[in-house]
Amino acid sequence: MENNVDEELFSLICYMVTSARNLVRETKMYGPLRLIDACGRLIGILERMGTNSEFLSKVKTRIEANKYGVMSDEKAFVDFLDALILDLVGQLQEGK
Repeated sequence: MENNVDEELFSLICYMVTSARNLVRETKMYGPLRLIDACGRLIGILERMGTNSEFLSKVKTRIEANKYGVMSDEKAFVDFLDALILDLVGQLQEGK
């Protein structure tokens, strides 16, 4: 690998491909958990690359605080995802 960012991106890709394979037989709610975890990991990589987005940093904090909620309260986890989607759409609309 050329540098640490390359290693981190390769590691994330490995995580995502392995997750895709494992999801063939895993519990249904592991898919959303693994996807939201991958989003948090990607934001972390972007931060280490020097991308300074207050919005994405807040998204990552929310992901870290809520991602394991899927294990104890599926409805709260889905509500978290719905709220996060609305915030992302709002951010997209502000950028236009």
